Amino acid sequence: MKRLLLFLLVPAVVAALVAGFALTSDTGYSTGPLPKESRGYLALGDSLGTGHPYDEPPLYDPSKAYVSLFRDFLGSEDAWDTDVYLNNLSIDGATTTSLIYGVLPPQPPQLPAALAELEARNGDKKGNNDIKVVTVDIGGNDLLATIPACYLGPTPACFAAHDAAFAAISTNLDYILDELRAAAGPGTTIIVMTYYNGFVAQGCPYPPSWIELGALALEGNAALGRPIGANDVIRSVAADNGAKVAELVPGGEWPALLGPTNILPDCVHANASGYAIIADAFADAYEN
Repeated sequence: MKRLLLFLLVPAVVAALVAGFALTSDTGYSTGPLPKESRGYLALGDSLGTGHPYDEPPLYDPSKAYVSLFRDFLGSEDAWDTDVYLNNLSIDGATTTSLIYGVLPPQPPQLPAALAELEARNGDKKGNNDIKVVTVDIGGNDLLATIPACYLGPTPACFAAHDAAFAAISTNLDYILDELRAAAGPGTTIIVMTYYNGFVAQGCPYPPSWIELGALALEGNAALGRPIGANDVIRSVAADNGAKVAELVPGGEWPALLGPTNILPDCVHANASGYAIIADAFADAYEN
């Protein structure tokens, strides 16, 4: 993430992700002054948010990412039925730490830009230009550092690495959501997402044991003395901050909404059908 997914990456994939750090925005929807009756949507995240990579030409197409698809839902008759301003701050490779502080070079922080826009629009007493929805997908790349510790499977060293990643996600995501809520005000919907297991992807070159490791890191395994995973941390922090959850692993039970045919063979990123599923999960969270 990207970002994504998680720790579900091997060193070659990690290198590709790090090389891909870049600020992106959905210029098709980001504009200057808002049309009179338009509403705003602000997105923060990793490479799932940027829509990179994509499985059909062109390889990089942010209009096919879940952020743009969710924006289309918000503007449709099923939601607001009006123009929607989108500012997509998502960056390939983002972690919960870099979203707050950035990595210079080359990755700028997303949170300060988000807070500045929220304070300018939601704090100007003009309701017709407010940011009404904020989405956040972050945390998967925090698990990248657990890969070396987990090569030998669910060992004590692997568990310790997972715990460190969970602690970072918990602390940073709590700060992110608290700051967003303070700047946005109570009338803005904030939605975060849980993660699917990329190792189930059709064509994923890694052994079946990696599927079990991915499931362990995301949802835990009580039989191994690991009652929670990263998704549980995300759910808990969201609840503490009044944020909704776009649930990709309903009830915390496998299988996830994205299956083998919805994920690219890189074992990380969604394909076109996967992005559509993620967008639907955000729409469901918004409506419920």
